[in-house]
Amino acid sequence: MLYRAFVFVILLLPLFAAEPREIPLIKPAKSLHTGLPFLPDLDLSSFSQEDFFRLSSSVGTNRIRKQWTSPVGTFPPHSRSDVHGLTLDEVKSYMTEARQFFKEGKANPLSDVGLVSTQEDVIRRPMLNHIAAFSNEVARVYLLVQKTSTDNGWGYFSIVQDLTLDPPLDYFADMNGKEIKFQGHDCYKCHSSGPLAIHPAREDLVMDARLAAAIGRHIAKGPLSNYYWPPDEKKRDYGQPMTLEFCTECHEKDGVRQPLYRVHSHPIRIYVDYGYMPPKHSLTAAQVAELKTWLEEKK
Repeated sequence: MLYRAFVFVILLLPLFAAEPREIPLIKPAKSLHTGLPFLPDLDLSSFSQEDFFRLSSSVGTNRIRKQWTSPVGTFPPHSRSDVHGLTLDEVKSYMTEARQFFKEGKANPLSDVGLVSTQEDVIRRPMLNHIAAFSNEVARVYLLVQKTSTDNGWGYFSIVQDLTLDPPLDYFADMNGKEIKFQGHDCYKCHSSGPLAIHPAREDLVMDARLAAAIGRHIAKGPLSNYYWPPDEKKRDYGQPMTLEFCTECHEKDGVRQPLYRVHSHPIRIYVDYGYMPPKHSLTAAQVAELKTWLEEKK
């Protein structure tokens, strides 16, 4: 049974100013045809906006498409004023409260068909997401409610970033069993640097473009952090990290983001192919070829 030393109640009123309306919207996903992805783009032409609204709404119409002032829900102050490192029970409590807040229809989730999850080489179906963010002075908390277009039920997943440590520590968890289960490799292979940026698979497959942009900016402002490995799952040997300068200027031990390994192949391939990485310019043909060679090396 999950031990809950305390219960957090999320404040209904934001404690900080609303995001400005001039936040740039997320640009539509458009492949640059680099040849990096394993498979051709998933054909979403037969998946209509009506399909998206209908299937997304099956999570409960009272839980999505909310009127919002702040994109990030606010937790009250932590119960321990001198906290330095959240306990596992405290992390689980944050996750549980975020899920409960969503179920009660009090969160501000963005809803989309995700680009990265939809283009996963083993999931060739539209992936429906509801993503909500929460925070206080000690933690950033994210809730992902997700299913494919052909699944019946919705799955719940969460990230808690412990801001009381330097650098912060990220906890990833599957919330679908009797107990909250912290995840190692399965989440690390896409999330070595924390929550992924939000990129809908198609411009019309997002319910609130302003909210998506605002939560995306919140994610982008996140700190450099470390990944929590559950003690029952030993971290694998991922070999040598990437050394390509056009990536390591941000992705290295002391960079803006954590080092990249070949295990991170999927998000690398998709983000570069769609022009989201690097964030301010596209790679040259020669750099793409160099990256592809590195990704395909058997080391």
